[in-house]
Amino acid sequence: MKRALSALLALLLLPVCACADRLGAWLPYWDASAAIQEGQALDLDRAIAFAATFDEHGRPFLAEEAEDLLWDMQIAFAGTDTQVYLSVVNDQETRSGTVGKSNALLHQLLRSDKAMAQHIDDLIMLVDAARVEAVEIDYENLGSDEALWQRFTLFIEQLYQHLQRDGIALRVVLPWDTPRYATLPQGPEYTVMCYNLYGTHSGPGPKADIAFLAEIAALYADAPRPLRMAFATGGYDWSANGVESLTQQEAERRLALLQVTPTRDAASGALTATYTMDGISHTLWYADGETLRLWQECMAAFDGFDLFRLGGIRPTTLSPEVITP
Repeated sequence: MKRALSALLALLLLPVCACADRLGAWLPYWDASAAIQEGQALDLDRAIAFAATFDEHGRPFLAEEAEDLLWDMQIAFAGTDTQVYLSVVNDQETRSGTVGKSNALLHQLLRSDKAMAQHIDDLIMLVDAARVEAVEIDYENLGSDEALWQRFTLFIEQLYQHLQRDGIALRVVLPWDTPRYATLPQGPEYTVMCYNLYGTHSGPGPKADIAFLAEIAALYADAPRPLRMAFATGGYDWSANGVESLTQQEAERRLALLQVTPTRDAASGALTATYTMDGISHTLWYADGETLRLWQECMAAFDGFDLFRLGGIRPTTLSPEVITP
């Protein structure tokens, strides 16, 4: 508790950005209808269509569901101040199935200047075909490979230069510890994944806590701007059957059905509960509007906030008094 309170104090002493109420969100193709409805209820400055992926040859493409989502978003947000981005993620379709966050694909795309140039050309073709004016690069699983990080930052720098000539905006998604491995180029907008502290890779706990956010804030204190912070909605349920991802609505419906009241964790602001279902013990952690508000207050020195993801958020969570300070 003392560690969490000290971290919160350090964050509160940071200067507050005048534009800290900017809010963006990812809208996933697998929950498109609910995500768009929720997105329209918010004053979003960024709405990110999630997502374009890669075929077995390493070429980015839009699957039919993702293409439909992008088209519906372009209609839904037309005439508003919301900028629609197309996110490109390094998930790859192979003959054996889908490889998520493929590290091997990144090595293939960035292995040489020639390969990188071809990849940039492919991305520009995708952007032209999709008729978008903003693109997001969400390439994950670089790990601590500093040589790969050097290739990646060079790629970002060159892609930004190409897109800028065409008037296309670029933003880049980053893991929480990027400054340990790379120096980021000026130009693009960046957003940092302030989550995955606990999840499918660990035992029970919140997606973020105050101490974790303080560590991220310190790491990114001198990073290029604009720099946004991304938070994850919903949570996870741990049991002997594995780890299950739940939206806020799913978590609350389950607890209501079992007549279990969650408690709020002081170190993270997240809600947690233990219960038994079908004879099996469960531990649940999830974020609600109060959690998101606390996390946002912790990172108020930065240039905006993004939510992963819309779809399954309780309606009151969407109200401006909950989302923005």
